[in-house]
Amino acid sequence: MRRRTEIQLLAILILSFIPCFAHAQAEADVRRSGPFFLTVQLAGGQGVVAVGGGYWLADRRLEPEVLVGYVPRSIGGSRMAVFTFKTTYTPFEPKLGGRGDWRLNPVSVGGFLNYTTGKQFFLTNDSAGRYPKGYYWWSSAVRLGAFAGLRLTHHSTEPNLHGWPRRTSFYSELSTNDLHLVSALTNKTLRIPEILTLGLGVKNGW
Repeated sequence: MRRRTEIQLLAILILSFIPCFAHAQAEADVRRSGPFFLTVQLAGGQGVVAVGGGYWLADRRLEPEVLVGYVPRSIGGSRMAVFTFKTTYTPFEPKLGGRGDWRLNPVSVGGFLNYTTGKQFFLTNDSAGRYPKGYYWWSSAVRLGAFAGLRLTHHSTEPNLHGWPRRTSFYSELSTNDLHLVSALTNKTLRIPEILTLGLGVKNGW
């Protein structure tokens, strides 16, 4: 009987700690991640203009996001949509002097995977149905790429609901993709600027 009572007291004690632990863990997760942000980008291999958003992780150093880009007929020959999954890593952001909380991110790196719609694009050579087997080793619809750039970020003094300061980042980045890199390796006449694409954008978090 006594042993049963001891077990019951131990169970009550353990159960009483679970909510406290869960609450502390939830607070820690909120501090390490979030909140959401919206992105508008021009060019950069993701459409003439692309919009989307994502979620800050790892103390706002990691930015996974999804973008939907648009290429008008006047530029692409036909209207195209570009769907991009992109992740940016910003290792540090030293604070600038002067008025306001401005920070310079001298290095941001990342990668992306995008898919372009349109009848002229194909996932595989065989799925296109109009080329001999093995004619194209690559997919014209899917591109895997990498980029590096810099950004200027402003932190607002007014915090958001999670206690994080609101912030707006203006960024530029140079990107390339798998097809451009292979082309540069097999065609020595290509210059580096010919395989790079400049993108400009702004991200606003709340």
